[in-house]
Amino acid sequence: MKFSIAAPVYNMEPWIAKAIESVLMQEGDFEIEYILQDGASTDKTVEIFESYRKKLERNELSIKCNGIKMLTFSEKDASTFDAINKGFAKATGDIYTWADGDNTYEPGAFGAISKTFSKFPEIQWVHGITNGMNEKWEKTSNGICKIFRQDWLSLGIYSQEAYPTAANGIFWRRELWEKVAPIPEGYRVSGDYWLWMNMAKHAPMWALKVSIGNFMRREGQLHSSGPYKAEQWKARPRRSFTAWKARLFFSPQSRLSPRLENFFLWLYPLLFMKNGAEYIDMENGIPVKKRARSYIC
Repeated sequence: MKFSIAAPVYNMEPWIAKAIESVLMQEGDFEIEYILQDGASTDKTVEIFESYRKKLERNELSIKCNGIKMLTFSEKDASTFDAINKGFAKATGDIYTWADGDNTYEPGAFGAISKTFSKFPEIQWVHGITNGMNEKWEKTSNGICKIFRQDWLSLGIYSQEAYPTAANGIFWRRELWEKVAPIPEGYRVSGDYWLWMNMAKHAPMWALKVSIGNFMRREGQLHSSGPYKAEQWKARPRRSFTAWKARLFFSPQSRLSPRLENFFLWLYPLLFMKNGAEYIDMENGIPVKKRARSYIC
């Protein structure tokens, strides 16, 4: 199995070294193709990536997987998602993901993903647990494994009426990308929202109860700005009846006391998921399908 990681970056000098190291430390029976798609940075982003690439070529780094190839491309792009499209156009792997220059992967993340795809060939994409961290690399929150319904994903309910997705914890097969790619021009900040909606039209996204990555929250990130919401409405111009129902449930759930969380966990399957939903857990290093009775695995 071969992973292709597209890394859309611009002026990531303070953070990219740790991001790179979190990829190089991955251990397991797989290869990694790490594609830096730089937007013509004016700092040392490319220089830092190239320094690791040269060390790798000189066998100065200890690699714990079957092989890692680092590729560097630097040119102006229209947006992060333009860079992602360019990166995946060069990709040759079986499994795709993208990695921002300030986010990191947990040890064992790729191993868990590769085992899951190998054991369950019918699964087209998975999401793992993503934790929060600050600019000092301090963990600020522990992620939770949550269920993402296929119909709700295709309707754009997540990240709008319900809880959000996290891009650096999601991996998918090459053939699924080819069914929907490229991300359309015009999506500068919310192309991920468009992508999940459209991939969900072809296959369900499986929850994997494994800590996969760490998402850095810092000043000036585009995903937290007004244009992100505006582009979401471009991808989904109307709120469906199902979306209204989800909003009526999750809006009070997010505003009321955390002590009422168990009540909402009990209520959710009665309203939306009477038969439960399958997810994947790891038992003694082996992926196993289990069933959740709520939206939390």
